[in-house]
Amino acid sequence: MTVSLCVILLELTNDLLMLPLVMLVLLISKTVADSFNKGVYDQIVEMKGLPYMEAHAKPYMRNLTAGDVCSGPLITFSGVQKVGDILHALRMTGHNGFPVIDEPPFSEAPELCGLVLRSHLLVLLKGKKFTKNRVLSGSELLRFFHAFDFAKPGSGKGLKVEDLDLSVEEMEMYVDLHPITNTSPYMVVETMSLAKAAVLFRELGLRHLCVIPKTPGRPPIVGILTRHDFMPEHIMGLYPEFIRHKGLA
Repeated sequence: MTVSLCVILLELTNDLLMLPLVMLVLLISKTVADSFNKGVYDQIVEMKGLPYMEAHAKPYMRNLTAGDVCSGPLITFSGVQKVGDILHALRMTGHNGFPVIDEPPFSEAPELCGLVLRSHLLVLLKGKKFTKNRVLSGSELLRFFHAFDFAKPGSGKGLKVEDLDLSVEEMEMYVDLHPITNTSPYMVVETMSLAKAAVLFRELGLRHLCVIPKTPGRPPIVGILTRHDFMPEHIMGLYPEFIRHKGLA
């Protein structure tokens, strides 16, 4: 913005001799303004409540772990899930990612299979390639779809829950989620510093970050971190006494 103002003033004055003075004045004014408040664009983002993550983690995040800010309840799907349960979860929540957990008889013990996106679930339900029994369909399921069916749609062109038309009989059927599941999502242990998790989240440009337990004998996933979980408002809502005690509010 400083460079833009400099160019505008230079065009108005049409005098190159004034360029050093204009740059000096703008530099001083910007330095003074930044010492009192944020830039105008940063204030607009904050007023609109957009979950914008800054380049550096807040100091108080060093005293918290990734598991401390995981908000629930966590909604998970089985590897082979009933269609009605998936549709109910899509209608009741606005989540864009759901953990997929394999359970017996498809695995010896409950284990995290991966992460499935909301948009992919809608495409899968729209195709209506269901089975009456709870069985694995495997990669054969993808033969009924094109690769671009699961591509990221343009603005306002994606499927919505209202676009689905499922009968009562279809709601009682099953669908295999393994073919559309991302089996290698980014994961961190629940004891990882929240500051490190925030830096990792921002530098990799993630949308979801799975948090897994450190000790065995527990559910295979603790929660999912999104941009909203790193926002100061969310953390202050969970730990207001902690923030005030540290004097970091």
